[in-house]
Amino acid sequence: MIRSPREPLPFHLILLTIPLSLVVIVAAGQQSGRSGFLANFTGDIEVVDSSEMRSSRIRFSAGARTNWHVHSERQLLLIEAGQGRAQEIGGPIRVLREGERFYTQTAVLHWHGADPEQAAVQFSVYSGSLDWQQAVTDDEYLGN
Repeated sequence: MIRSPREPLPFHLILLTIPLSLVVIVAAGQQSGRSGFLANFTGDIEVVDSSEMRSSRIRFSAGARTNWHVHSERQLLLIEAGQGRAQEIGGPIRVLREGERFYTQTAVLHWHGADPEQAAVQFSVYSGSLDWQQAVTDDEYLGN
């Protein structure tokens, strides 16, 4: 089911890529003898399974963009370089500058890509399924 976008929720994302498939819980009392990876943390931490997460880095040439699509889970985009654009169905086109993020809630139809005049490198993280739909028309892309 496709739903309309909601106000973005505040969030913090820490993406740890480690070869673990189990949840690891470290008690605060065990900190003094930590070594390796765990020596980099203070307090209780929990490293959760990220095997379902997908990530990609895509360079969009100026004017390039995705088709409309829907993720079954939330998606986080980060503009690593250049200037991008993104839009959720029924919402305004957002201009995304280097270092800015775009967060899409579950089941919201959207597209993203580069600015008409400038390329963009986008880093994307999501899980779940992805349902590709129709192409974004030039008029939709330009906001006409």
